[in-house]
Amino acid sequence: MKCFAHTRSGRFELRRPESETEWDSYHSIRERTLWGDLNMHQEFGPYDRNHPVQYGADYTALVLIRNGIITGTVGLQDMGEHGRGLEVELRAVAIDPACQGQGYGGVMLMLADRYACIKGYRRIGVWSDANAVLFYARSGYIHRPVDMPVRLECPVTGAIPMTKRLDLGVAQNDGSVLIAAA
Repeated sequence: MKCFAHTRSGRFELRRPESETEWDSYHSIRERTLWGDLNMHQEFGPYDRNHPVQYGADYTALVLIRNGIITGTVGLQDMGEHGRGLEVELRAVAIDPACQGQGYGGVMLMLADRYACIKGYRRIGVWSDANAVLFYARSGYIHRPVDMPVRLECPVTGAIPMTKRLDLGVAQNDGSVLIAAA
């Protein structure tokens, strides 16, 4: 399955990597963007291209392609049904350092939401770095309510649990406190 978007910046596509070259780009972006931080090395050790989570039946590795060039990666991990519909967790959201600050991350989140909706998910979650909370809030994510326990243990120290109902769009008026993002 593939999701597409056309913007002033070009044509975007979100899909699974299809070739060895695309898998190499997927791992390269994740390693440079996420493991480029010394804290990740200290907390998790060196980047592992063969980590079993990335290839599990409940995990979908995706690449963001802009005008034919891979510019970002994201993983979707199935969290199952928990009384509020199927839930999926965003994992390892990463935009190539050379492409950051150009709006590609927002496009990738929009396409990941669409991908998850098509797959039948009703809610999407993410563990956000404190510096990225407003980035996710602009796409409709809210702090995870107390009555909605997280389904995935926090992978990174200090990360903030956020969630979004996929059937409401960006306006998350489901009784939760909204986060205003400028």
